[in-house]
Amino acid sequence: MVNDLQQLANMATAIKCPKHTEIIKEGDNTHYNMYIILSGGLRVVKNYGEAGQTVLSTLGVGDAFGEMSLFLKKPRSASVVAFKDSVLLEITEDRVLEIISSNPKLLYGLIKTLCERIEHLNGKIASRSW
Repeated sequence: MVNDLQQLANMATAIKCPKHTEIIKEGDNTHYNMYIILSGGLRVVKNYGEAGQTVLSTLGVGDAFGEMSLFLKKPRSASVVAFKDSVLLEITEDRVLEIISSNPKLLYGLIKTLCERIEHLNGKIASRSW
């Protein structure tokens, strides 16, 4: 695990994001980087800054985000905003591909995270009355 984190740190850039920083803007398609939270907290928000904005999820230390646009090559589906001062690892698209091809454990961790998100969403859908 320590070697995995060291590999990520060597291939990423640490960035500081003060509270209220919009790290990802909904609809953006200028870059497809992904991020891992080292400290702080973020919210994934649909229609950020508008009257009908909706918080989709809250992210904390160890969580990753930005992978949907990276793998699907589509514009960002929501904004991601710091609700407290945060430090992130920013990993470029080229580096992500390099990391997952050279380290199957990291790829497995990413797939597991995506499956957990799908499971969570399925639970939300199932709990709605139709």
